[in-house]
Amino acid sequence: MRYSPEQKTRNRERILDAAGALIKLRGFAATGVDALMAASGLTAGAFYSNFRSKAEFLGALVDREMGSSVLRFEVASVAEAKACFAAYLSRAHVEQPEQGCILPALSAEVARSDETVRGAFERRLLEVHAGTVRQTRDEALAWSLLAQAVGGVMLARAAQSPDTRRSILKSLRTCIDEAIDAHESRTGSNT
Repeated sequence: MRYSPEQKTRNRERILDAAGALIKLRGFAATGVDALMAASGLTAGAFYSNFRSKAEFLGALVDREMGSSVLRFEVASVAEAKACFAAYLSRAHVEQPEQGCILPALSAEVARSDETVRGAFERRLLEVHAGTVRQTRDEALAWSLLAQAVGGVMLARAAQSPDTRRSILKSLRTCIDEAIDAHESRTGSNT
């Protein structure tokens, strides 16, 4: 059956919508085409009419999910920056990876992926960084805050004990707030 260009676009978006949550929950390696298509309610044929390969699909998915991460870190003030990182380092974000940011869910798998996937990831990562630089006016601080937040979510997700998870998240929220305040104090900026 031939689909109109509009239907093909809708199917592509439907696949990406369903796959984003599934892959952030299970990972790239553990998620086959059949599972992706079952989640989207479409057939494997629809997958291959929209993507030439799983690598192309993963590149498109990473680009799309990283776009959400770019928006997550687009804030204009110190208060918004603190709120952004507090929400990122929250129990809800840790316990619901399928609804959260791709960075802690898939960074390790992206590192083992092909150039298409890593290229899409890096382009968007630089956009996330640029958004954080706009908050902090400091490139090194922006990388540091992002690494702390992403790493903190990864560690909290890996920890078995709820007390350990809470400790990790609370400690990092405090450190990030202090780093933002100290930077603002040193530079006198209104980030």
